[in-house]
Amino acid sequence: MRGEVRAIAPLYVDLIYSGFDALPQPGEEVYAQSFDLQLGGGAAAIPITLARMGVPSRLGSFLGEDTISRLAASLLEENGLTQYENLYRGTGRPVVVSTVFSYGGDRSFLSFGDAVMQTDLTDAACYQFLKGAAIAFAPQGRPEVVKRLHADGTILLYDIGWSPGMRLADYADILQFVDFFTPNDKEARQLTGEETLEGALRRLGEVVKTPVIKCGAAGCIALEGHQMVRVPAVDRLKPMEFTGAGDNFMAGLLYGVYQGWPLIRCLQMGNVFGGYSTTQPGCYKAGLTLSQAMGYLRDYTGRL
Repeated sequence: MRGEVRAIAPLYVDLIYSGFDALPQPGEEVYAQSFDLQLGGGAAAIPITLARMGVPSRLGSFLGEDTISRLAASLLEENGLTQYENLYRGTGRPVVVSTVFSYGGDRSFLSFGDAVMQTDLTDAACYQFLKGAAIAFAPQGRPEVVKRLHADGTILLYDIGWSPGMRLADYADILQFVDFFTPNDKEARQLTGEETLEGALRRLGEVVKTPVIKCGAAGCIALEGHQMVRVPAVDRLKPMEFTGAGDNFMAGLLYGVYQGWPLIRCLQMGNVFGGYSTTQPGCYKAGLTLSQAMGYLRDYTGRL
């Protein structure tokens, strides 16, 4: 496939602490055994990760004049993404800083950042950045933009975060134009009201072309036409922490789509990207290479 993969997304800087017995009480100081500073996840992980894999990628994001924004820009380039555009025109601090307390699998966050999102852009500015992309992350709350991109022939992936009470009908105006929709198992059940993942997948298939449900350690399931596809996780990867696993899964899925692979192989690559990211704390620390990814992909030979 020719062309770029593009996304509009805010940036996060994560300060990750791990290896401590307890959080400090007022007046106390606790030293952690490990610390790392990384970019956080979200849709920005798609172009960042794919650029490292040699796929032409571009990010539209929000950077101010403050120290944290300059740090985020340097971390973008450190991760190999030089093709990015600052869409922010304000005077605030748009990059979110998160202190991440990693408990060996689970984590908690203390975050700060001005509320700057793609909703601060006009539809025209949003479309202007994304038009011409071969593949794009469908922007949140932009049905007219998504409709235009779909009409242009852009392949669109859409993902949402958890929200109590969310319903499938809330997203129908966008999902009808989307090629891939990737909720996790909890989100899929909440959206559809279905108890089983199979029922949730069938319900999602009524409104979106190719629904994919991320199932964590169980891999993923998808609907291709009327056929359900199950892809187990890569079983020789040992997870340490799950930050950014879903974001990396989307990048792996789109790597396969960009290469023109069959759906099942795209899902396998999604599991490779997502699973490998859990072997180190944070979204990017594991540093998967393309040669490593292809090696893990060979694990699937004969398993399905």
